[in-house]
Amino acid sequence: MDLSQYRIKKQSIAEEQIDEIYQHAYQYALKETNIREKVRAKMIFAKRFQLNESSLMSTKAEEVFHQWFLFDYKTIKGQTLFFQFLQSRRLSEPVKMMGALLLSAALEPVRVKEIQTVDGELFMIGENIMHDRKESVKTSLDGLKEEIMEDSLYFMRKVPLVTEQWLIGPVFQAESPGLQTVIKNQYHQKNHETGILWRTFLKEEAPSYILKDHS
Repeated sequence: MDLSQYRIKKQSIAEEQIDEIYQHAYQYALKETNIREKVRAKMIFAKRFQLNESSLMSTKAEEVFHQWFLFDYKTIKGQTLFFQFLQSRRLSEPVKMMGALLLSAALEPVRVKEIQTVDGELFMIGENIMHDRKESVKTSLDGLKEEIMEDSLYFMRKVPLVTEQWLIGPVFQAESPGLQTVIKNQYHQKNHETGILWRTFLKEEAPSYILKDHS
């Protein structure tokens, strides 16, 4: 087996492993978290992102909440649920390293310019507006719940694996007028004022952009 084939094989194994971690962690947050923690999280989410009760009930808000609840909400212990999940499982070192990638991943805004499908897999090629650079993100076709449209802005959580960036969880379309400029301006302002890094900024602010005009 030559090196390129070996790397493709390693990428495929890594995709399966990280998808498995994500699915188990998602179920952990859904089924093994006590009701008091869930109620507390929902109240913080609604207040933080200025959502009324009817807005909270929408499918989109519910999906955004579940992603935020797993990866970004801090429990009473001051930890994320995803971190608690990793701590509660006996994992091999390679799987722990993939978990660490997911631990720091944020929902990033990418304007998708081109879509390619190859052998049941989909590649979203576009511009990451936080960095003004071209990126390609790979997923399986059956992993997408919605149709991806070219020249649209999506927030997506992705991790770099062996040869490709791999999509984790759902993508969220965000198309308020002028949103791209708003995001960049607000990040640069906060970065100037507090020194906040782009990843932390997105972990704190991404839901507000996704759900803008949604309340």
